[in-house]
Amino acid sequence: MHCTNKTRHFMRDREEIKLLTAARTGKDREFQTLFNQYWPLVRRLWQEYYVADLELEDWHQEAEVVMMRVLDRYHGGSLAQFAGFYKQSLINRLLDLYRARQAYKRIPASQLSSLGDEDAEQLVDGHHNRPEDIVYCQLCLESFMKRCSPFERQVIGRLHQGASIAELKGQFNCDERKIRSALTRGRRKLIAELQQK
Repeated sequence: MHCTNKTRHFMRDREEIKLLTAARTGKDREFQTLFNQYWPLVRRLWQEYYVADLELEDWHQEAEVVMMRVLDRYHGGSLAQFAGFYKQSLINRLLDLYRARQAYKRIPASQLSSLGDEDAEQLVDGHHNRPEDIVYCQLCLESFMKRCSPFERQVIGRLHQGASIAELKGQFNCDERKIRSALTRGRRKLIAELQQK
C-alpha cells in the first residue's frame, strides 16, 4: 500500500491526539513525551520574555504546571488549537511572573515593619510556644523541604546556618543569580506550603 504525505500527516496527527488524550488522563510517560514535544517553544518563550531571576530550570517547572492546567481546560480535538492555547497560556504565565516581581519591588518602605522587642523575644524564646504550634511548624517545615530540590535544600540550610550569599557562591561554585534563584523558588514553595495548611 502506497502511503501519501497526506496520509502520513493524518496518521501522525492521530498519534499526537492519542498522546494528548493519554497525557490528559494523568499518564506520566505520555505527559513527559508531550511536554518534550513543546520544549523548544517553552525554551524560546523563556528567551524572548525576560523575567528577572527566572532560571531555565524554574521555567521548566512552571511550564509543566501550565501544561497540566491547559490539559485540564482544553476540550478540543485540534492539535493546532491545543498548541495555540498552550503558547498563550505560557505567555500569560510569563507576564504574571514579570508583574509579580515588579510589584514586589514596589512595596513601599512604610508598609514594611520590623519586629518589636517583645515579638522578637517570643520568637526566640521557645517557652511562649504551645506544643501544637511547634508540631505544626515542624510538619510544615518537613513538607516544605520535600518540595525543595536538593540544591534548594542545601542553599536554604546553609543560609539558615548563617552563611552569606558570597560564601554560598564559593561553596557551590556557582554565580549569585543561581543562589538567589534557589532562594526565590524556596520562598515560593514555602508560601505555597503555608497556604495549603
